[in-house]
Amino acid sequence: MALDERRKSSEEIRLVEETGDSLAAAKDLDSECSPGDGEDDRERFVERDGLSWLGVARVVVSVAVYLSVGPALILVNRHLLKVVGFDFPMMLSGLGLVGASLTAVILVNVLRVVEPSHRSMLTPRFVATNLLPIGAAMAATLAAGNAVYLYLPVGFIQMLKSFTPTVTLAMLCLLRIEFPSPLVSMTVLGMCGGTAAASYGAPAFDLTGLCIMLSAEASEALRLVLTQKLLQNHSFGVVEGQYYMAPISGVWLFASAAVFELPRALSTNALAMPLANPWPFLLSMALGAGVNYCAAAVIKLTNSVTLKVLSTARNASLVLVSAAALNEEVSRIELLGYSITLISFGMYQYFRARGA
Repeated sequence: MALDERRKSSEEIRLVEETGDSLAAAKDLDSECSPGDGEDDRERFVERDGLSWLGVARVVVSVAVYLSVGPALILVNRHLLKVVGFDFPMMLSGLGLVGASLTAVILVNVLRVVEPSHRSMLTPRFVATNLLPIGAAMAATLAAGNAVYLYLPVGFIQMLKSFTPTVTLAMLCLLRIEFPSPLVSMTVLGMCGGTAAASYGAPAFDLTGLCIMLSAEASEALRLVLTQKLLQNHSFGVVEGQYYMAPISGVWLFASAAVFELPRALSTNALAMPLANPWPFLLSMALGAGVNYCAAAVIKLTNSVTLKVLSTARNASLVLVSAAALNEEVSRIELLGYSITLISFGMYQYFRARGA
């Protein structure tokens, strides 16, 4: 009798345990399948993988405007440098920074549509380690990037710019900001190889121009990496970033222009050119401001390497335009090297999209 009671008791305990496990499992299943949590999970998934329609639209618009405004600015500045004869690349580059600064000041202080949220971060140490280096690198990039058009043809310059993603990638790794996958790194190196082939086949090689271009690429890569750190790691907005960066970059650039260009400009009365023919200079200012804002938006929404890889695709149109419209010679070896670069660009986009 005692044995039967113990057996019955053990069976009741087992039944209770199984029932509890079943209820717990049902509760877990219900929580997993509840509409609210499912929507949250989907939202987290969309946010994690960057598949939000609004996010995609922002990226597409930023990229489209960047790819349109950039070539226009290059052609306008080339016209001012070589046709108009305003061969002062630092002053010319400063026009875009003036436009970006004025736009930011109007949006922040006049219209008040943007509220700076990082004022408390602007300590002397933060400015010295973040904003000042970005300003110096941007000033060097703009000055050297415009000066090189005095020595090299447009098509060859755009081919050399294809090397910039490699330098940017290396700096991202050195500064421990981002570590790309081996496949992505291989495609960027492919761009480097294509650029080397294009450089070898250039019909108008100039050592001075090449050195200026290499210095522009190094300073550009440093600026992009530091800008990515500011916009992404410190969560600065695009307008707020320009509100602080553009004036500092302008101070660096115009200070350098005062030393290296202003004496010659005063002696040749070159400063009268913008007054006599203001529209090309105003167009350069507007396009320069647009490039600054669009580039910052692309960096914030993607990364600095993607910005330069997009520039590689954009440069393909400039090579064709410079060969067809500007009558600049483009050799077969250059076209072969640039084809390798574009194929590598396509593979880069494919591997980035797959997360490889």
